Amino acid sequence: MKKKVIAIHASSRKKNTYHLLENLKEELAAYDIDVEILCLSELDIGRCVGCEACLRSGTCHLKDDVDAVMRRIPEYDGIILSSPVYMNNVSGMLKTFLDRTCRWVHRPELTGIPVLFVASTAGSGLRHTLNYLEDAALQWGAIPAGKIGRSAGSRAKRLEKKEYIRFVEYLNMDMHRYKPGMKELITFEIKKILAEKVLTRDKEYWVEKQWLNKHYYFEASIDPVKKAAASFFYRFLSGKIKSVEE
Repeated sequence: MKKKVIAIHASSRKKNTYHLLENLKEELAAYDIDVEILCLSELDIGRCVGCEACLRSGTCHLKDDVDAVMRRIPEYDGIILSSPVYMNNVSGMLKTFLDRTCRWVHRPELTGIPVLFVASTAGSGLRHTLNYLEDAALQWGAIPAGKIGRSAGSRAKRLEKKEYIRFVEYLNMDMHRYKPGMKELITFEIKKILAEKVLTRDKEYWVEKQWLNKHYYFEASIDPVKKAAASFFYRFLSGKIKSVEE
């Protein structure tokens, strides 16, 4: 069955990073994966003002394209998150969009969806930018599925299968077989504690998802040692944080 992937492009130009996405689209087509490239520069995306309306009501008071995009993204089987490197990090365009996905940080909606990270630079900051993209996806509850980076010296390098094959595998994997890493498990436990004790408006969502008694968002193949370590971290941190309801 054909898989659908959305590639988020965060630059006003269609040059190095965009060309990587086009190449990826061609490569993934061989695996019966259809890639749609979404250019943020073609959308109306306002700056987050920190009013928390999205957390109270589920929608943002800004009348632009973001809510519509956020409704679309969970419908895809996978995501490619990309950016050129600006000032050793993602573009301001992408950062603005990520800020607007605040409610996904509190109430993850992309659980079980693999994300491939793509970045290009003419100078430095490639590793930091790719790591930042991964951190953003972890906050959404998504699954990190590989990193592709190009610098000035490797710009002409063709894509290799090893750079995207994990993404392909995750798109077709039974998620019960997925093995979350330590960082994913710790991120989950931190969010659980916040929902339980601090951000009580999120607790109803976590109860509805039945996550408060879980070790991860879904039944996965968790390494017993990592599970024990994450559980210890949860008990330690939970004991240090006083509930706002107390």
